[in-house]
Amino acid sequence: MNPLIPIPIQILYAGLAGTLLAMVVAAVTNGWSLRVFLLLALRLAIGWHFLFEGMHKIHSHMMGPTESTRPFTSAPYFAVAQGPFGEYMRTKYLGDDKAAIAAFLTPVKPLSATEFAALSPSEQSTLVPTAAATDLAAITDGKSLERAKTAFARWVYGVDARDADVAFISTGAVAQTAPDRLKHLELKRKFLADLEARDALGLGNGFGIEQKRVAAARADVRATEASLAADAQSFLADLKTQAGVKAPEPQPKPIAQADIQTMWAITIIGACLLFGFATPFACLAGAGFLVLTYLTHPPFPWFPLPPNTEGNPLFINKNVIECLALLTIASFPTGRWMGLDALFALAWRLLNRKRTPETAAP
Repeated sequence: MNPLIPIPIQILYAGLAGTLLAMVVAAVTNGWSLRVFLLLALRLAIGWHFLFEGMHKIHSHMMGPTESTRPFTSAPYFAVAQGPFGEYMRTKYLGDDKAAIAAFLTPVKPLSATEFAALSPSEQSTLVPTAAATDLAAITDGKSLERAKTAFARWVYGVDARDADVAFISTGAVAQTAPDRLKHLELKRKFLADLEARDALGLGNGFGIEQKRVAAARADVRATEASLAADAQSFLADLKTQAGVKAPEPQPKPIAQADIQTMWAITIIGACLLFGFATPFACLAGAGFLVLTYLTHPPFPWFPLPPNTEGNPLFINKNVIECLALLTIASFPTGRWMGLDALFALAWRLLNRKRTPETAAP
């Protein structure tokens, strides 16, 4: 990892030596307690892990995309998450592509492409899906609005095709109607359902291979859904631009905001643990983050493993272990043993110390 601020190695070694000395002093001050030393070591180790993990993510955004790296994003993690919070997190931060497809690409009437093509342009424009009609309402000119509705409806009903990049069909863009895209998506959904049914019947047999196939198929389905929903939105945006509607300023996507919150949150939590500031609250915040991460994509045997998982965890992974360690640290006053909490507590005692009256002589 390239650090945000280059630190001379001599200063780093001096800092580590000073920290070790401070831990020894804290242990000696508390009656030569090995427990104190080890709990401080555990707090500092977790704080170091959180802090530099967050700094690495921040640094990736500062550097931007390169040939070998990409800025941090939790999108791949949410995209395949199967835990209790998986669907909620995916919908909140990546969008509900299924709902968008149903809203924008469901025909108003069950007409074939031939039947729809026989209608007049004016009649065709009235059959545009309601969600698309609402989106196109930004076009104020009546004739332009009718043309835009007609163009989108002709794509939805399978009369006109648009270029699209569809994996495993063509190496480049291929002209497809909305019904063509939906059929392709339905085939992928059926393939995934078949794999999931087969995997459910043989849980524990061929675990690795079957789980990888299911995970790959699930990611493929969601990528196809996202691509189709994005293409529908792109088509509507093009129609509005052609009608003279100024494109709105691009807004940050929810996943971008979540990424920023995540990388700064773990950086701040790590710094608080490392420097012993508001230690109990930092422990609880870190444990909450780990619980949320775990419930979004837990290592259950009937789920594929989360992306970039090390080893082969079963129910218990490093998130659980680190969460329990943080809760253990929170139950001890480690910040009072060593850290800013100890300095603040000392300053508070000095400011609020009351002079004891002199005891009168008997």
